[in-house]
Amino acid sequence: MKRIAVGLLSAAVGGSLLLSAGTASAERTALSVRIDSVNPNPVVVQEGEDTRVTIEVRTTEATRVELRLKPVSDEFRALDVREPRIIHEGDLWRFSTSFDEDDFEGRWLAIAEAYDKDGKKVTDQVNFSVKHEEQEKADTRLTGFYANPESVRKGRWVYFTGRLQVSRGHEWRGVKGEEVEIYFRPRGSSAWKWVTSADTGWKGSFRAKARASKSGEYRAVFDGDDRLEDSTSRSDRIRVWRR
Repeated sequence: MKRIAVGLLSAAVGGSLLLSAGTASAERTALSVRIDSVNPNPVVVQEGEDTRVTIEVRTTEATRVELRLKPVSDEFRALDVREPRIIHEGDLWRFSTSFDEDDFEGRWLAIAEAYDKDGKKVTDQVNFSVKHEEQEKADTRLTGFYANPESVRKGRWVYFTGRLQVSRGHEWRGVKGEEVEIYFRPRGSSAWKWVTSADTGWKGSFRAKARASKSGEYRAVFDGDDRLEDSTSRSDRIRVWRR
C-alpha cells in the first residue's frame, strides 16, 4: 500500500505562499527535487471566482518539501489562502491552492525546497503567470413591451407589461429579480423622462403603471449589471384626451 501524507499551510512570509509537508521516504542515493508542472499555466482568474492550481514536485531522498509561490514584483500583497492541500505519494508531492482576482496579476515564481533527514536542502524553481479576465456579459433583450390602453383620459392609469430575457446559447430565457425602468417622451419632444420602475418576476415578466398626462410614447430600459448587458424595448404610443 502506498504511503500518503496530507499537510496544511505552515506560513506566509514576505508576500509569498509557503506550503510544507513531511513523511518518511524510500531509500535513495542522493537528495534531489524538480518541479514537474504548474497546472494550469497561465492561471486565468475570472472575476468573482477562484481558480484551483496544482503544482507537482518530484523528489528523491526527501523527508520534507516546502513550496513557495510569490509574485515577481516589488509590490507586496498579502494572500488569503483557502484550504491548501499537500499530497505525497512516493516521489511525487502534489501541492494544491487557489488564486482569485485579489492576487497579483503577472509573473509568479514557484520555489520548491526539499530537505533530507540530516537537514540538507536542494532547490528548484519555475516561472508561471496569473492573468485576470473580466467575465463576458450576456446579451439581454426586452420583449413584448406594451402600454395600455392606447387611448386614455388624462389622470387615468396607463399599464405597462413586458419581459426581460437573457441569451443562453441558442435560446432566450427570462431573468428574475432585475429592475426595469419605464420612460416617457411627450409628442414633439426629444427627451425621455423616467416615470416608474418594476422588478422582473417569473420568466422575466414585469408589470407597472403610471398616471396619464400627455400624448406620447413609452419604453422600457434595463441598465444591465456586471453580468448582463443593457437593453431597451421598442416604444409604444398612447393618446391622452381631456374631458
